[in-house]
Amino acid sequence: MSRPRNSLGIDIGGTFTDFTLWIGAEQRFATLKVPTTRSRPAQGVVAGLERLAAEQAVSPQAIDHFVHGTTIALNTLIERDGARLGLLVTRGFRDLLIIQRLRMPTPYNWRTGRPAPLIARRHTFEVSERLGPGGEVDTPLAEDEVRAAAEAARAAELDGLVVCFLHAYTNPAHEVRARALIEEAAPGLYVCCSHETWPRMREYERATISVMNAFVAPKTAGYLADLEEKTRALGMATTPYITQSTGGIVSAASARRNPVEMLLSGPAAGVMGAVHAAAEVGVRDFITLDIGGTSADVAFVDGGRPRISQSEHIADFPLLMPVVGVSSIGAGGGSVVSADEHGVIHVGPASVGAEPGPACYGRGGRLPAVTDVFLLGGFLNPQTFAGGGLGLSVDAAAAAVAPLTGQVGRDLPGTIEAVIQVAVSAIYAEISNLAARQGVSPSDYALLPFGGAGPLLAVAVAEELGIDRVIVPAAPGTLCSLGALLADVAKPFIRSVAQPLDVADDELKAALADLKADADAWLAADAPALGERRFDVAADMRYVGQSYEIDVSLDPAWIEEGDSGAIAAAFHRRHRALFAHADETAPAEVVDLRLTIVGATDKPGLSKAVAPAAGPLVAAATRDVVVRGALQPVPIYLRAGLPADARIPGPAVIEQADTTTWVAPGWTALAHPSGTLLIERTRQ
Repeated sequence: MSRPRNSLGIDIGGTFTDFTLWIGAEQRFATLKVPTTRSRPAQGVVAGLERLAAEQAVSPQAIDHFVHGTTIALNTLIERDGARLGLLVTRGFRDLLIIQRLRMPTPYNWRTGRPAPLIARRHTFEVSERLGPGGEVDTPLAEDEVRAAAEAARAAELDGLVVCFLHAYTNPAHEVRARALIEEAAPGLYVCCSHETWPRMREYERATISVMNAFVAPKTAGYLADLEEKTRALGMATTPYITQSTGGIVSAASARRNPVEMLLSGPAAGVMGAVHAAAEVGVRDFITLDIGGTSADVAFVDGGRPRISQSEHIADFPLLMPVVGVSSIGAGGGSVVSADEHGVIHVGPASVGAEPGPACYGRGGRLPAVTDVFLLGGFLNPQTFAGGGLGLSVDAAAAAVAPLTGQVGRDLPGTIEAVIQVAVSAIYAEISNLAARQGVSPSDYALLPFGGAGPLLAVAVAEELGIDRVIVPAAPGTLCSLGALLADVAKPFIRSVAQPLDVADDELKAALADLKADADAWLAADAPALGERRFDVAADMRYVGQSYEIDVSLDPAWIEEGDSGAIAAAFHRRHRALFAHADETAPAEVVDLRLTIVGATDKPGLSKAVAPAAGPLVAAATRDVVVRGALQPVPIYLRAGLPADARIPGPAVIEQADTTTWVAPGWTALAHPSGTLLIERTRQ
């Protein structure tokens, strides 16, 4: 694919919709933030495109490459506002979604309950059929029962049916036939089959993924149709691509077929943008900290590659698909700040969202939010917030926060300091827990903050974690949209193997060949202009007799050459790294083989994102800022005015259109020639 002349990345968040535009003729980036319209997200996209046309002289017709991430699928699942569905299961499995895994979500709380399924029991239909674990037919499909289920679903006015039969991952014949029967009996009824969504063993998890896919499908399809209609009306002719939970992108048509793969599209795009930004300064091991309007998202990156997880839970449900391992907590700029009857401050998880937003937005919000606290603390400039497109009201923020000071018994600076400490503590606890589970120390990593509030809290978080270096990208407030713009076309594929390693050679070779053929066919249909592609191969492996497996990266040549010894050695190494022990004499087995096809896209150089200023370092102003619980004058610098290699000792505030960076006392910021800020602990 030749480099697009103008390429655009968009990320729709809960509060703002972010834009990153690469202007090919001028070899530069332009960024923009507009408020998100929660009820009609495509309206924010249209508003941003119109502003880009007016401010950057790049019309929608002149955009050659368009990539976009959205939280529409995730929000639909969290809010449980999706399709009304029925479920077809093998006879005897009607309570599959209710029984779940019989685990208590909170082991120390005997009154806790499992999450309510997305499909009611009365809409779960049993069908006489059964396949053996090898895919052999044990009980033929009772076609009349499938037709009866379709009629019952239509009578109940359901939107669709999910089909999840026992062992369909090894032989989809019964699910394929059931789909045909449903479409005959109830034309227009949406049908989702588990073998098409994510064909792996474990009935509950496979059913859950398929149900989530069908649950969010109508809203996702409606949104994508709305987006395509509105962009076409503006004259945009390019095919939109959508970011996925793996960090890659697919066509809008592919996203419609499997919307469950885009649940974490925004956070994953941010991590991929962070990878590119860190590479500009030669950093490969870091922790990302994305603080937006509603949450703080954390991910670990090792050797320049994000950690991929298959054990994430989304809205209480297991998502056993490969996704960028992102953990979220309710500590964003829009998080509500409150105090209990004892005067103890709480930050989140409730959020004021984009509408009405924090009180300082002047849209009728009355609850104090973290952004209100930052404004009153002097960290934010009310005239330049969000690029000047959203003026902030200091008076409205003060009115919202005033009751809080009385509840906690402190003056305003002391209350502001306490709120910041509580927010930092919540983030510290999350990162510490993640590091402990992964067997690493946060102090061995750098911290890379982004999002609207990430650079404000990053140094305080780094101090708590013992981290000595903070990397602030050139455009941290719009890094998710940059990550979308820079992403490669990518999609994962899977085959269940479930064989001991010493007898799995032929099956692994056949599975790998099938996966490559399926992946090549998909890429040819989804992105035919891409010539360069690669395969990333991994396996879910375990010791024979273990209940759960671990993810092991594999060289495809080991499978093609039948080198089971190399595969076993990789498994033992991974097991030792995760659990500090391995038994090289114990037999291992391969449960699933996974392949991700990656089609490389051309990318503009990030080093051209920001041109260093000429001349000496000069503060633009001085402002009173809360430092360690008291107000004191602090120099304010404009990021666009920082000369290359300039050093800014803390305390200092560095302002730019999409965010504000806080350099605390005891830290020094270095303006890297690439436009990145390197903030390091001052050595005595």
